[in-house]
Amino acid sequence: MAQETELKPEFLVKDEEDLRSLFPPTHAIAVEKCQKRLDRHARDFLARSPFLCIGTQSPDGAADVSPRGDPRGFVKVLDDRTLLIPDRPGNNRLDTQSNILANPAVGLLFMIPGFDDTLRVNGKARITRDPICLP
Repeated sequence: MAQETELKPEFLVKDEEDLRSLFPPTHAIAVEKCQKRLDRHARDFLARSPFLCIGTQSPDGAADVSPRGDPRGFVKVLDDRTLLIPDRPGNNRLDTQSNILANPAVGLLFMIPGFDDTLRVNGKARITRDPICLP
C-alpha cells in the first residue's frame, strides 16, 4: 500500500485572506455572471445541454459528484428559479438522492459537447414521487 505524503506546513494556505493574496482581484465580469434567476441565456444553455454533474454532500460531510444525461433539453425549466431533473435508471445506489434528503444544497454543472462554456447552478433540491409535481 502506498505511503501518504506529508505536506510541509509552511506551504499550506491558512485562510481565505492567505488564499486571496495568491491571486489577482476578481474581474467585474466574473462577479456579474452570478445571477439569482435563470435568464434567457441560461434557459437556452439548458435547452441544449445533454449532460450535467450534480454535487451533493452526505450527512457525514463526504462530497459526491454524480453524472446525469439524456437527449439535450432533458432538464426542464419550470420557472426562473426551478429546474426539473428527471431520474433515469442507474445503479440504484441512490447516493445523490440520499444526500439530498440529508442536505438539500446542490451544485449543478451543465455541459454541451464541443462548447467551451459551462453553466453552473447552485441551489436547494427536493425529491418528488411524480415528475409532474406542480400544484
